[in-house]
Amino acid sequence: MVELISREEHEKLYLQIFEILKRKIEGGEWKPGSKIPTEEQLCKMFNVSRVTVRNAVLELVRHGYLIRKQGKGTFVRKNLVLEGLTMSTFLKTLWVEDESILSKKVIAKTVVMPIDGLHEELEIPENKHVIYVKVLWESEQGPSILQESFVPFSICPQLLEEDIENQSIIDLFEKKYSIKITKVYTFFEVFYLNKELADLLQTAEGSPVVLMKQKVFSGDTVVLLTHFYKKKDSTKLFLLLRRQT
Repeated sequence: MVELISREEHEKLYLQIFEILKRKIEGGEWKPGSKIPTEEQLCKMFNVSRVTVRNAVLELVRHGYLIRKQGKGTFVRKNLVLEGLTMSTFLKTLWVEDESILSKKVIAKTVVMPIDGLHEELEIPENKHVIYVKVLWESEQGPSILQESFVPFSICPQLLEEDIENQSIIDLFEKKYSIKITKVYTFFEVFYLNKELADLLQTAEGSPVVLMKQKVFSGDTVVLLTHFYKKKDSTKLFLLLRRQT
């Protein structure tokens, strides 16, 4: 049964559709990992424009309910964000039991175009430039974690001139550029390394690693997207959550 939207209410149509689709996910009608209807199908379902549907879907992506896969469609996330919980350490760049055992080396810092759907994750036009930073964290056993960070160029073009080895991007945002971080979505999944990443981590191509993705917001604007590729070694990632009071 399709819930109806009201065209007389003051609430925007895309927000009404957002709430309806969110209920389908939270209520279990749309199962984790399942593909949702296409934009065209949703347009017919609610009798609205493609722009309205797209805004509703993007809102669900931004809230962590859906994930868009290039050339495949849009799917319900298998690992939904927990509501009512906040990360007490969410402003730290990395979660390991003892960061002192790791050394940090910036191996790339440049400007790129947002390919492979990156513009959708950053919520920017696909013709806008992105600052790309690649960092390698090493322990006594060798490379342990590879970090890739993406920042919309318009957010902080000065980042290219900053010393990122001795301070985190988030610290720079907040302490130097007055970009206040308001929320961070964090997702974990298993990722199988391609040759380039495997060579950097000095392990075999196709090896499974823990991939931690962080999507960092200032208000409603995505200011940073970071991928941490953690291979199996003596260091341990952890995430501390506290319930809001």
